[in-house]
Amino acid sequence: MPRLVALFASVAFIAVASTLTLVLSGCEGSIHTAPLPSSTTKLTPNPPVILVAPFETSTGKWLVGRDGMELVNFKESFQTNFTQQLKTRLSKLAPSEQRWIDDLPEHGWLVTGQFITVFQGSRALRGAIGGGAGETTLQTNVYVYDLSISKTQYVLAFKTGVPDPKSDTGAGSGSAPAGLSAAGEPFSTAIGIGSGLKLDTTRTCREIAAILTPYL
Repeated sequence: MPRLVALFASVAFIAVASTLTLVLSGCEGSIHTAPLPSSTTKLTPNPPVILVAPFETSTGKWLVGRDGMELVNFKESFQTNFTQQLKTRLSKLAPSEQRWIDDLPEHGWLVTGQFITVFQGSRALRGAIGGGAGETTLQTNVYVYDLSISKTQYVLAFKTGVPDPKSDTGAGSGSAPAGLSAAGEPFSTAIGIGSGLKLDTTRTCREIAAILTPYL
């Protein structure tokens, strides 16, 4: 009898893993689109400041096992942490600060965007199965404004966390182009380079900084 119970538990565990993998694959497929349109205007190099406005949380898919006020609180906490980490990362490129979009100076860059997929994954599946099962996903749309040109029309736009068939490094969510961080140092792209939305946030902020670096 104990053997039958163990066998049933194993089958159920594999079924859950397969379901979660299909859910994640469906989410990725729904947003794997062409690059966001950007203006032909170029960013003014060496901005006096890079401002970071909190990313939009009211849209996108939030697969984090929460609803109601618990989901509202999670979004607010996630948004706050992401904004702080992005500001810290961009401060390595130029003086940076958080700023709401209704209070902007006449010069500098404004970086903002929206979360399009936040999938918390499964720590149990990551530990028990590996091979990508239960992995988290963080994907965003990013918009960059040159305030000396316009406060309402972005100059540069791109996605993060969505593999580019032409330049994907294989690091998955938040991987920087060509396997480099914003500072240019290489980092591991091996499968299983950390897990959890905390590391996804770090990788995404690193990716944004890496993409902006050539425009300085």
